[in-house]
Amino acid sequence: MTETILEKLAGHPFHLDDTALAWVRSTFDSLSLDQKLGQIMLPLCRDLSPENLSAPLQRHVGGIHRMPSRSEQELRDSAQFLQSQTAIPLLMSCDIEFSEKSSVAAGTPYLNQMAIAATGDAEHARRMGVVAAREGGFLGFNISWTPVADLAVNFRSNVVNTRSFGADVSTVMAMTTAYQQGARSAGFASSIKHWPGDGLDDRDQHFATTHNTMPMEEWRRTFGKIYADAFAKGVQVVMAGHITLPAYTAELGSSALSPAHMPASLNFDLTTTLLREELGFNGLVVSDASGMVGFNARGARRELVPLCIASGCDILLFPADLDKDLGYIREGLQNGLLKQERVDEAVLRVLALKASMKLHETGGHPPEAEDRPRLLGGAEHAAWSKSAAEAGITLVKDQQALLPLDPSRHKRILLAQLESRMSPSGPLPQLRVADMLRERGFDVTLYRRGDAIDPAAHDIGMYLMAEEGVSAKENLGPRWEDLHGLFPLSMQRLWDYLPTVYISLGTPFLLYHMPECRTFVNGYAAVPPVQQALVKALIGEIPFAGQSPVDAACGLQEASL
Repeated sequence: MTETILEKLAGHPFHLDDTALAWVRSTFDSLSLDQKLGQIMLPLCRDLSPENLSAPLQRHVGGIHRMPSRSEQELRDSAQFLQSQTAIPLLMSCDIEFSEKSSVAAGTPYLNQMAIAATGDAEHARRMGVVAAREGGFLGFNISWTPVADLAVNFRSNVVNTRSFGADVSTVMAMTTAYQQGARSAGFASSIKHWPGDGLDDRDQHFATTHNTMPMEEWRRTFGKIYADAFAKGVQVVMAGHITLPAYTAELGSSALSPAHMPASLNFDLTTTLLREELGFNGLVVSDASGMVGFNARGARRELVPLCIASGCDILLFPADLDKDLGYIREGLQNGLLKQERVDEAVLRVLALKASMKLHETGGHPPEAEDRPRLLGGAEHAAWSKSAAEAGITLVKDQQALLPLDPSRHKRILLAQLESRMSPSGPLPQLRVADMLRERGFDVTLYRRGDAIDPAAHDIGMYLMAEEGVSAKENLGPRWEDLHGLFPLSMQRLWDYLPTVYISLGTPFLLYHMPECRTFVNGYAAVPPVQQALVKALIGEIPFAGQSPVDAACGLQEASL
């Protein structure tokens, strides 16, 4: 059996030469059962001290996940320590999504996926992949669970939203392919998520198992097409989401092996039959984080952990308690829920991925410190970010011909924005748009919730919201209570008093809540290069060049008028 699997893994997408194949074979043959089980575990480590990192290494784990928001020195030191302490190089994973929450803190402020898609140019997506791999690689990572290949077809889905390349299948395909090419060219393994496709359900897998409710004919024209294209073009890793696809179970009928309520991370039909047999994926499947409610709500963890591997996932991501979850795998082998052959196949896929990344030759150590100017936060990356930002700012509508702004006509601006910005993980930096406008000759007064509005004291009003799509965040609405005050003040609108422009540096769907707004701009991301590009576009220094990757009117005719 081992030789049969190895023969298959030598081909697409791993493309192993004889030396790499021999390393996979000899490494696998040398492993005890405990070492095999460790290879299919990839824990999250927040404490990067050598003492804390030594514990998972003693369990022979196949990889470690760290947060790219940690300091440069912490990440480089911990990567060097980890790779120096293991005989089998580790997968060093992260989520570099280029949102404000999931970015390389020590690197280049870069746009999120929807902002990139708004440029209409896949070259910006290729550069995005290059930047993720160069900057992540310098910090000791070798794979990011990106890009998101989901479709932003439901404006109520906060967990997809600006994390995706939009709602158009051809755009998502082109951007995903370009990103992968960029990431692989700069040394990263290539990965996409969230199989079998998110964006329909308005819930978040952190809090519930969610559902892709598409009929299979439509699914094959959309998500299936995106994944098939990515597989043909060499993607190596797919993340199985805690997402169901009930129509596929119905299509299989009595031959279905997994119930319709089980998500892809726990569903043999989705992660083996559909993914591998119908679409022909020959790479590695990693589960989404197994601490999510979308995973654990499906049963007892002692059964779910072995079921995850039995169903076709090759790696369990973020074991809740490493020793307990390893124990559940052993129990599954003993009680027949999990077969040794399935474990062996998973281990071989993990090793094949590592060999395809040349980790058996390089050891996976971070690049030398003298490479920093080229790899981390350099001038080339900054120029790419600026170029993409200026190409993506989108004027959705300006029914009152308010733009461009001019200090001779619009000098006094009343600006309403959130005073304290938060991600699910903590505070975010204050926006600098007001300061930038002041530098251009405008007088900007920050509106404080509850204040009376004096139209004679201002020339125009401006709303500035910056709420990106992000996991584990439930409110991406216009936040009227936070801007104006508790009811009935929350019914106030600046445009009842002044000509007003509303700007979103995050979710592009806010017109759903305010279709009467007459001037609306989407910038999609809140990183400094986008704020700078926004101000340039507002005052006419550059055109509004972006094209919306989604229906910004959310299907409302009145929002388009």
